[in-house]
Amino acid sequence: MISDPNQSAFSKAMLAGLFAGVIATLACFIFDIAYRCGTGYTPSEFINVSSIIFIVNLLLLVAGIIYFVFIRSFRSGQLIFSVIFALLTAFCIWKAESFRRFADDKLSHEFSHLLSGTLLIIGIAVVLIPVIHSNKKLNNSVI
Repeated sequence: MISDPNQSAFSKAMLAGLFAGVIATLACFIFDIAYRCGTGYTPSEFINVSSIIFIVNLLLLVAGIIYFVFIRSFRSGQLIFSVIFALLTAFCIWKAESFRRFADDKLSHEFSHLLSGTLLIIGIAVVLIPVIHSNKKLNNSVI
């Protein structure tokens, strides 16, 4: 929307989350394909096309709404949001690395790495929501 005076801060934050979600979804697809081709990892019960499309976009939409709450509730809402979600991403990756899904150690290790990479992409996208939201050039052309 180009300079729409009717666009609220909530809609801009939500659209920034959705835009980050689309970019993160594409990045997750590329990572998933590259990782599976590189390692030969084939199980796809948890991380597959459907889960990437729905979960990543839903998570980033919710992150955009949470971002709106942060910028309305705190004086330095952008910074607090970025720090909290960067720490949350680091914690999730740390936990994912120790997660054991299969009895086979090799499959478990490969799943942990695939999950960690996906979480890293999602975390980077969430942390970039404030950048997308406050970028004037991007706001005038996309959001």
